[in-house]
Amino acid sequence: MTILRTPVLASGYRTPAGPGGLTSWLVSADGPGPQAVLSAEQTGRLRLGDPSWIVPVGDLLAVIGERDSQLWLVRARDLTVAGRLDLAGGVPCHGAIDPTGRLLAVAHYGSGEVSVIDLDRWGRGPQQVARVQFTGRGPVASRQDGPHAHQVTWLDRGHLAVTDLGTDQIHILKLSAAGLTRIGAIPTPAGFGPRHLVLSAHGPRQILTVAGELSGTLLSWTRSAGQEVWAKDWHPHEPVPASRQGRSQPSGLVPGPDGTLLVANRQIGTVSVLTGLDTLTSWSSTLTVAEEFDCGGANPRDLTVDADRVWVAQQDSGEVLCYTRGADGWAPRLALSLAGANHVLVGATL
Repeated sequence: MTILRTPVLASGYRTPAGPGGLTSWLVSADGPGPQAVLSAEQTGRLRLGDPSWIVPVGDLLAVIGERDSQLWLVRARDLTVAGRLDLAGGVPCHGAIDPTGRLLAVAHYGSGEVSVIDLDRWGRGPQQVARVQFTGRGPVASRQDGPHAHQVTWLDRGHLAVTDLGTDQIHILKLSAAGLTRIGAIPTPAGFGPRHLVLSAHGPRQILTVAGELSGTLLSWTRSAGQEVWAKDWHPHEPVPASRQGRSQPSGLVPGPDGTLLVANRQIGTVSVLTGLDTLTSWSSTLTVAEEFDCGGANPRDLTVDADRVWVAQQDSGEVLCYTRGADGWAPRLALSLAGANHVLVGATL
């Protein structure tokens, strides 16, 4: 019998039981395919305040502490801290590494800012090199009283897209020697609340898809590929509900297999599988929820796809759950206990 092993890493918030941190496992499968029997052995644990996002950078993990306003650099091999940086407030919640592997962009939800960190500035460890503040508000008073940067995505070496849940915009930033500059924005409908986005390409077109946390919908834009003016020429398609089972509060949005998109639906506790990216060449086409399955709790915070497995971080039930699709549809295959689970990385995503 061939045993296949896959590393899994997840972060969890602080709970009444104690501080949050990182936990790693080695998951074993007794063969290939979705019906393989899975088992897991915990291989590491690091208590670390309130981490909410993990970015692999070489042999290190850049870990963002949301309520701590900290950046920790953690050695991946043994989960020990190699360095840290005070992120100066703002409730940092998401980060992304640039194509050079040197600069980490961080979205600050609370203050509506983005900062850029040089992870080894002149050999002296991580240091902030740029920061930009957004302004404005949206119509949902309880959630849009000001800017709330939720995700940052590198478009190329010098440009970034930032979803701003608080002002219903996707900011386009340029990074230069002068710092971070906002060069434009893609507007979303009032009260949409953009949370996470995925940029993809199909044939001659670029496709930008964004999950609206406040509207419970997904919105896509298309344009001709190869254009470098990132803030222009996007054509919006009609928004589509993120779930067929009722109004949800979409959280994680990730590319799936065979050109699909997967979105985690908070409040109703499902994962939707969307198709239609390859048809967004005509202005009248939209995405479609082709499948939807229960994911073990009301508030899936994040999800990751690894080959034919979907891994879901369930914050409220304190688990990381693995699902595969068989002849009878999607089914749970493994549950890993982790209080406050909020982000999961698996296999190749590490």
